[in-house]
Amino acid sequence: MLNRRNFLGLGLGAIAVAAIPNSLSAEDFRTTKPKAWTATKVDDAVKEIFGSTATTQGGISLTAPDIAENGAVIPVSFKTDLKATKIAVFQDANPESAVAVFTTTPDMVLDYAFRIKMAKTGTVTIIADVGGKLHSVSKEIKVTIGGCGG
Repeated sequence: MLNRRNFLGLGLGAIAVAAIPNSLSAEDFRTTKPKAWTATKVDDAVKEIFGSTATTQGGISLTAPDIAENGAVIPVSFKTDLKATKIAVFQDANPESAVAVFTTTPDMVLDYAFRIKMAKTGTVTIIADVGGKLHSVSKEIKVTIGGCGG
């Protein structure tokens, strides 16, 4: 026997499932852009993912330490109000330049935080594709040897 609470719970659950967009999809960039993941230069990886390396500085806020005592766990975060369709993270301290690529929609809140590994001092670059125009921000992170702080 179905009581009112169960009925309302099932009804609201059905409405929630019906409201989920059926067009959610993500591109597997490791499959569709394999050269980006083996590129040793940031410009090569950027060109492979976005088709161009011409960027406009600004529109993205990047937070990362100036000095990272442990290159194995460097906290990086970025956010933007730009209506980007694709955002990628690159660095020039490791043999492969591409770190991550995110496929986004205009309705998403673009506020990401994660940790990356860098073998040595280098620059982290975030690039966002906004209607075919690329916006970027970069920051150099000094990685110290042995955690000595200098």
